[in-house]
Amino acid sequence: MATLLTFLGRTLYQHRPFNDVDEAHIRRVSNGANVAAAANPGLRVIPGFVAADELDEVASCARECLDRYGRQMLRPRDKAYFEGQMAHLTKSERPFVNAERVTGRFERPDQPLAPWGHGDEFDVEALPAVLRKLAERARASPLALGPLRDVTINRRRDGYFRLDPHLDPAKDGPNVCIVGLLSDTVLTLSPVGPPDSTTCDQEAVSMNSWDAADVDVLATIGTLVHLSGKARMELHHGIRLGVSRRQLSEAGVDVDGDVLYDWWGAPARPMKRNRERISIVFAFGEPSLID
Repeated sequence: MATLLTFLGRTLYQHRPFNDVDEAHIRRVSNGANVAAAANPGLRVIPGFVAADELDEVASCARECLDRYGRQMLRPRDKAYFEGQMAHLTKSERPFVNAERVTGRFERPDQPLAPWGHGDEFDVEALPAVLRKLAERARASPLALGPLRDVTINRRRDGYFRLDPHLDPAKDGPNVCIVGLLSDTVLTLSPVGPPDSTTCDQEAVSMNSWDAADVDVLATIGTLVHLSGKARMELHHGIRLGVSRRQLSEAGVDVDGDVLYDWWGAPARPMKRNRERISIVFAFGEPSLID
C-alpha cells in the first residue's frame, strides 16, 4: 500500500516502500548483483501491469496512434551518424535506424501533436479509452501518482532499441511510468547523459554499459517501470544499442537469435529482443495534499 506522511499538519501520499519484486528486477552492471531497497535510487517495478489478455488490444491502440499522429523523429543526418556508430557490426547484424514517436508535447515544428495535449493543459478525456484505463490503473496503484501530465508512445523496429540515456523534461512531472509492449528489454539508469551518452563509443557501451555505476532494470512485456526521486530527476535512462550473436559468442555466451540482444547486469545474462518494441510513457504530477 501507499504510505502517508504528516508534514506541517498536512498529510502527503508517499510511494509504496521498495520491495522484493523491485530488488529481483534491478542489477548493477559493476558486479551483476541485485540492488537492495536501501540502495534503490527510486525504481519500482510492476510485472504484468498489462495482463496477457490485454496486450494485443493495447498494442493495436498504440499502433493506431502512431499511424495517425506519429513522426519518424530522426533526421537524415541523425540516421547517418547513428549508422556510422555501428561500424563494429557486420552488415547483416546492423538494424535499420529508426525512432517513431507520438506525444502531445511540442518538440519541433513539423510534428503532429496528439490531441490529449501536455502538462497543465493535458486532457485525459482525449486519450483513447484503452490508454485512459491504464493511466487510471496506475493512479489506483500504491505508487501515489498525481494528475496525468503527458502520454508519449515510442516505437522501435528491426531490433533497433537504442535509446541514449536522457532525462525527460522536468515539466512532465516527478513521476514517470514506462510500460513496454511486444518485446522484453533492459532499461539502464546511468549518471552519464547527453551529449556524452550519444557521442561515446557504442561498441564499448554495448559490452560494458556507459558507466560502472549503471543500474539495469529488467523490463519484460507488460511490465511497468516507475521512476521517481533520483531515478527520475538525476539519473539518465536509456537502452544500450545491443549486442550481436557474434559478439556474445566471442564473450563466451551462446545464443541463437539473429536480432541484437540486451543483457541484464552482465553479458552472461542475455535478453533476446523481438523485432518490434512499443513503449508507452505516462508522466504524472505530485499527488494532492489532503487534510
